[in-house]
Amino acid sequence: MHLVVAGNPLTFTATLPGEPSSVPVARRLVRGALPGCPRATDLMLAMTELASNAVLHSASGRGGTFTVRIRTAPQWARIDVADEGPAAGPAVAGNGWGLAIVADVTDRNGATVADRGQRTAWAEVGWP
Repeated sequence: MHLVVAGNPLTFTATLPGEPSSVPVARRLVRGALPGCPRATDLMLAMTELASNAVLHSASGRGGTFTVRIRTAPQWARIDVADEGPAAGPAVAGNGWGLAIVADVTDRNGATVADRGQRTAWAEVGWP
């Protein structure tokens, strides 16, 4: 794991192996980056779903890596999970609830796709 902390808003970035064992690591990174945040549990759950999707449904889970980024400022936090794009071969089945869970526990979420197919899924929350 490679961890970088910098900037304003405060940004934590880590690149993790595309393995199931990296999902709880990504979740712990959220918890550690957001001490005292009243919405940390929501972002931990969202990170679990987004990191799981990167491992299960992208090339990251076929021997690659994925990158998580956590940004926080007063009364706001955002997570990003960037994977290596579509996986070759058959898709891994899931229950299809992951992105619905992310939508339910965050204020905003979405995804972008780069020219080479790499996908970045994100979610953010705010609090009073």
